[in-house]
Amino acid sequence: MEPIAETSADGRDAARFDAVFAESRGRVVHTAFLIVGSFAVAEEIAQEAFVRLLQNFDQVANPGGFLRTTVVRLCLTWRTRAAHERSLLAAAEATPPTGAPELDSTWEALGSLRPERRAAIVLRFYDDLSYDDIAAVLGIRSGTARTRVHRGLADLRKELGA
Repeated sequence: MEPIAETSADGRDAARFDAVFAESRGRVVHTAFLIVGSFAVAEEIAQEAFVRLLQNFDQVANPGGFLRTTVVRLCLTWRTRAAHERSLLAAAEATPPTGAPELDSTWEALGSLRPERRAAIVLRFYDDLSYDDIAAVLGIRSGTARTRVHRGLADLRKELGA
C-alpha cells in the first residue's frame, strides 16, 4: 500500500479518493450513459455519485460498489422523473424536445425497455456483474435480477425481430 499523500481536516484520504475518481470516472459515466441515454445527464449523475461517495468516503469499504449502486439508483430515479415530465408535457399538448443523434436499432431497442430491465441488462452485459451483484446494486433479490435480465432480453429479441 502506498503512503498517504495528504489527508483532509475531517480525515478523508484525498489521494485515495483521487485515485478512485481517476480509475472509476469513465466507467461510471459510461454506465450512466447506457442507462439514461444522454451524455450530459450521465455526467451529472456521475458527479452526484462522486459527491455522495466523498461525503461518506470514511465509511465506505468498497468505493466501486458504492459508486455503481449510487449511479444505477440515480439513473432509475432520473428516468422515472423524466417519464413523469414527458407525461405532463403530453397532457399539456406540448412536444418534448427531440434531436437525439442517429442510433442503431439495438440502441433504440435498448432504449425502449422498461428502466429496471434496461439497468439489469447494462449491469449484466456491460459491467459483467453476476446476478447476485446486480441484485445488490438494485436492492432486489437475485431471482428478480435474473427475471429482469431474461425478460429484458426477450423484449430486445421481439423489438429486433430476432
